[in-house]
Amino acid sequence: MIEFNSQKTFYKTPFGAVPRHTDLSFRIRITDGRSVASACLVLSSDEGEISRVAGASDNKDEKGGKSLYQFSLRVETIGLFFYHFEVTYQADGNEEATAGDQTRINSESNDAKGEPIPFEKTPGYQLTVYSEDFQTPDWLKSGLMYQIFPDRFARSDAYIAPEQNKRYVKRSDWGGIPNGLPDENGIVQNNDFFGGNLRGIIEKLNYLEELGVTVIYLNPIFEAYSNHRYDTADYKKIDPMLGTEEDFRELCRCARARGIRIILDGVFNHTGSDSLYFNKTGRFPVTGAYQSNESPYYNWYRFINHPDEYESWWGIDTLPHINETEPSYLDFIARSEDSVIRHWMRQGASGFRLDVADELPDEFLEAVRLAVKEEDPDGALIGEVWEDASNKISYGSRRAYFQGRQLDSVMNYPLKNGVIDYLIHHHNGKTLENLINSLWENYPQPAFSSLMNLLGTHDTPRILTVLSDEGRGEEYSRQRLFLAWMIISFMPGIPCVYYGDEIGMAGGKDPYNRLCFEPERGNQQILRFYRRLNDFTKKITKLQNYVYQPRSAEGSFYSFSRTGTMGRLIVAVNSGSQDCLVNLAMKEGEHLQDHLISGTVLFERQGVYRIKENSGITAYIVKKNSSDPFGIVEKNSSHRSGF
Repeated sequence: MIEFNSQKTFYKTPFGAVPRHTDLSFRIRITDGRSVASACLVLSSDEGEISRVAGASDNKDEKGGKSLYQFSLRVETIGLFFYHFEVTYQADGNEEATAGDQTRINSESNDAKGEPIPFEKTPGYQLTVYSEDFQTPDWLKSGLMYQIFPDRFARSDAYIAPEQNKRYVKRSDWGGIPNGLPDENGIVQNNDFFGGNLRGIIEKLNYLEELGVTVIYLNPIFEAYSNHRYDTADYKKIDPMLGTEEDFRELCRCARARGIRIILDGVFNHTGSDSLYFNKTGRFPVTGAYQSNESPYYNWYRFINHPDEYESWWGIDTLPHINETEPSYLDFIARSEDSVIRHWMRQGASGFRLDVADELPDEFLEAVRLAVKEEDPDGALIGEVWEDASNKISYGSRRAYFQGRQLDSVMNYPLKNGVIDYLIHHHNGKTLENLINSLWENYPQPAFSSLMNLLGTHDTPRILTVLSDEGRGEEYSRQRLFLAWMIISFMPGIPCVYYGDEIGMAGGKDPYNRLCFEPERGNQQILRFYRRLNDFTKKITKLQNYVYQPRSAEGSFYSFSRTGTMGRLIVAVNSGSQDCLVNLAMKEGEHLQDHLISGTVLFERQGVYRIKENSGITAYIVKKNSSDPFGIVEKNSSHRSGF
């Protein structure tokens, strides 16, 4: 048997993804006592084998029938690689058997003489090698992001939208149910507007600042036909239903004065058919691609039979697909002096979230990143990717998001799904830990520390609805929500609240997850928890520098830690029905500075707590600076949180 664990530094140093030109060391242990003829590390890419590195035996580790072999490797090329180990044992008669063709991989296969070949191969492991210059903005590594669906967040009477030259419904019943039913032609128009606008967001900035928000992520704000605005009509114009470009500049100025940045939704894979560029309905005073193959925008699209047959996003004919590598389109979006990216960065945006990033070509992503960073080296580029972004394959191609030339971060859907599954379905802390450890290992550290950690978006049902358990009641569902938020709030990266989740808004799939924000009708208990969590986080100086470490996971118990120069955090939760114990392992000279409890946590003995069903604790431990020998929590024998 070959012993190897890629997540332990005894076996692989340094841990995880590495910058180019890094020297790596590997070790394997061979535990079955057979005599080894040779050991080899095999490195490959998607294109095939790259190199084979012979292992050196360390006889000093040979004890109890175990042999230790060491390997050294230096990768000079940026990319995604895979490696495994091959061990060849002494054959019968002490003849060396060599590792080679695939028929020798199975130790039970036979050679030409009918004798077993003593050969063994490990599973494959991933190695991400990224640019040594890859850095991500510090403001993505802590704080709080808040996602806003503009039509439904806040409506200010200070802005009166002009009448629109399109078919639409102007709703006066703020808080009503959006129309998600198809029309007489079977089409869901998404054309009812409740009137949320940029001025409304400006008027809510005090609320957002008090909540602890440091970044606002706006769903699309450019002119479009629909209320969701993912069918862009004009990339360089604020939708008149939302306001003006001056309103946007003022929003950015007022937000920045409160320490809040604005990032925009970039929808560049497709436009609307009712747009300046395609102009299928003829609503715009230009010659669109639909109208003529002489249009300056004709080459942006992929026509099969002009004008009525064309490629569209997921077959939706109102969303014609863009040819993103068309030079004139690349220039328009990113490369020209007054490109779309540069224009909005100059108006005050701090970056973009890219819609369907897995459908945008590498060349396009690299051009967008270059434009963002040239306008603001501290600007951010976040991709919508629903899987592990380090090894994603889309449309038959391996993606290169995290090699230093494309994205800074992605929406952390794997974490969201893992937390939900842990709390609702499997109640297995080890399963959740393994998922997070896989991202920790596969992602470059600059990206892992900048992930957009979320529990819900405009594309998913509301998190409170997802976590609800009618059989256990509202309090049980709230407790699940608090535990979910406790986990993602202290993971590396920045937690993101979908507007209204902080007041307990509920709702299923679109359009019920896009209801109007009505804070006066919100759940104050949930809001208090969010604010308490924010107050707790503010006490931790430079949380972004605290290093993540898995801690303990067994049964329904899950915990992890973050360690910095001034102290450490321990997060421990119990999603099951059996009590769990957490030992804070308090060291001499340490002090329990603060704690956050959700549910019921009982004091057992110094540094040890009993976590009851559906409960959790976050402990902030620093060097002791008072005469209190036990810290804050341990003065009491038990704790029952109001949260």
